[in-house]
Amino acid sequence: MNDDERFAQAFYEDLEGGRLGLLSVVAKVVFDLSGYFYAGSLIRKAHLRPSDRMLEVGCGTASMLIRAHGFRNSASKYYGVDISYTMLDRARHNIRRQGLGGSIFIAASPASSLPFKDESFSVVLFAFVIKHLSDETFVSALKEAHRVLMPGGRLVMWEFLPSSMGWANRYVYSITRAVRLRDRGEVISLLEKTSFLHPKPFTILAPWMPTKTFAVVATKRAAK
Repeated sequence: MNDDERFAQAFYEDLEGGRLGLLSVVAKVVFDLSGYFYAGSLIRKAHLRPSDRMLEVGCGTASMLIRAHGFRNSASKYYGVDISYTMLDRARHNIRRQGLGGSIFIAASPASSLPFKDESFSVVLFAFVIKHLSDETFVSALKEAHRVLMPGGRLVMWEFLPSSMGWANRYVYSITRAVRLRDRGEVISLLEKTSFLHPKPFTILAPWMPTKTFAVVATKRAAK
């Protein structure tokens, strides 16, 4: 695990552990609702099929995984990884409560070193993860996502954009402990440098967000 990932781990342990006061209270509500309200847009853009095997990197409390699994009535197994043990504890509780213990599996892992075999998944999702990663770690995470994707698989990402208003950026950095906010061009350039093809930006309407967001889907070259 890299230093930026350790920093994010400590932040989310404090956040989910209730040690950040009102921010911890608000975060628990946001984490639970975000998967319910926004999974549909991500699922449609990823062209998620019932037969797809999906991995969410930075799965948090598993709200997105649970919603996605039910949205497509999937018969496949879904997987999630996160660096916060406290978040994963709540994710396991949520998965059991929904009766999905045999369908959704989670583990502790950083984005830069995934514990899966090559070509294990047809979809990999990053939702509000990459702001916590330095450029070096982000490239490592993209290479790992590329490695575990099957040929023709899709990578889907959603993240905050930097704002032209300084106060908005300061606010996002303050409440998320972000390492770096990247614009569309930077993200697409790094996708292309790590061998992802046809990056296609798309929009997710999220009016409650403190600044604009950016979402993109890209593919791994299909087998010949």
